[in-house]
Amino acid sequence: MAKETMTSERATPQILWTSQDNIASLEAANRTRVPKRKTEDWRYTNPDEFPWEKAEAAAVRDAHVTTPINTELEINVTLPTLDAEILRGLLAISDERLDAKFLHLHRAMRGSVAAYRITADNREPVQIVQHISDSAALTTVLFIESGADAVVCSRWESKASEASAVIGRIEIVLEDGARLHFLHEDKLAFHTHLYRRAHAQLGEGAVLNWGHLTSGSVWNASMMELDLHKPGAECSLYGLFCGDSTRRAETRTLQYHKHSHTQSNLLFKSLLSEKSRSVFQGMIRVDRVAQHTEAYQACRNLLLSDDARADAIPRLEILADDVHCSHGATMGTADDDMLFYLMTRGLNRSQALATIAVGFAEEIIRRAPMEAIAERWRAIALQTASGNSTAN
Repeated sequence: MAKETMTSERATPQILWTSQDNIASLEAANRTRVPKRKTEDWRYTNPDEFPWEKAEAAAVRDAHVTTPINTELEINVTLPTLDAEILRGLLAISDERLDAKFLHLHRAMRGSVAAYRITADNREPVQIVQHISDSAALTTVLFIESGADAVVCSRWESKASEASAVIGRIEIVLEDGARLHFLHEDKLAFHTHLYRRAHAQLGEGAVLNWGHLTSGSVWNASMMELDLHKPGAECSLYGLFCGDSTRRAETRTLQYHKHSHTQSNLLFKSLLSEKSRSVFQGMIRVDRVAQHTEAYQACRNLLLSDDARADAIPRLEILADDVHCSHGATMGTADDDMLFYLMTRGLNRSQALATIAVGFAEEIIRRAPMEAIAERWRAIALQTASGNSTAN
């Protein structure tokens, strides 16, 4: 595939949030409590260690500045901007959510907002890169129309040289019959403290393939939710965490089946070197009316160091009685026999370990529909395994 030319958005943007919206969101955040550590969601990542004061300072800094749509980003194609009113509805906040304080601060902070409508006549893979350099908000929203069959690659980049508070949201809507292969990648400075809420809702017969790669950061927690609320909806979610140094990433997932004849399949892998740590908490929830559901979930972890750590907590909550659902988790180290075999073929131990690690990650990487993305993910896995990561 030819290399795409990325261009910055220049057109006069719509305004997502006014200064009055920012002030109201900051006030709501101040009224909302920090999540409690004793709740199951926050058992493994301490919410008190998130730099709330930096997020609040950024919100105060940005209180009198409007938040425009489709600025501070690069994109390789021209797409219609999603209407601001629709976007505000998709970014609505329920105060009942455990992460409501994060979401109110997200709305109050200025940052990069990418919000696009993808139509059935779009045939070109879309590549979006969003940049920040300090405490800020990141937002990616995609509305995929009926009949569309799209590939979208999204990357968030942070180059903060000191501790920063970043709050991100991803919202994806697939109308009936729409198809989307969505790839998302983080490239975060080590000192980044990231909270992300990602949510996808699928219409009747909609198909979503969702790939995710992160190198983690000093504090990193994500909630990824799949909302299958119409018959025939299908989703495959696959993710890879390549962790080195003391980077960590906690990933929480919810595969929520609300209607009959829906399918979801999740595979999450962690490749962990040095003192990195992965936490995976996955839930499959099937409503009583969601008969004939098929839902699967697997988490696999490869520890390349005695100091690396992984926790995996898969769960099921099934109210329907005619379903096929399963979950599982594994973790382990590189196989000694395989290491020995590779070393007899001329590789030293480090090279053999890196070969095994990239092979472990390949099950995720090969699903990427664009070879340039797959090659970049393969290089990240190799750097993590060989101790030469450039993610910092």
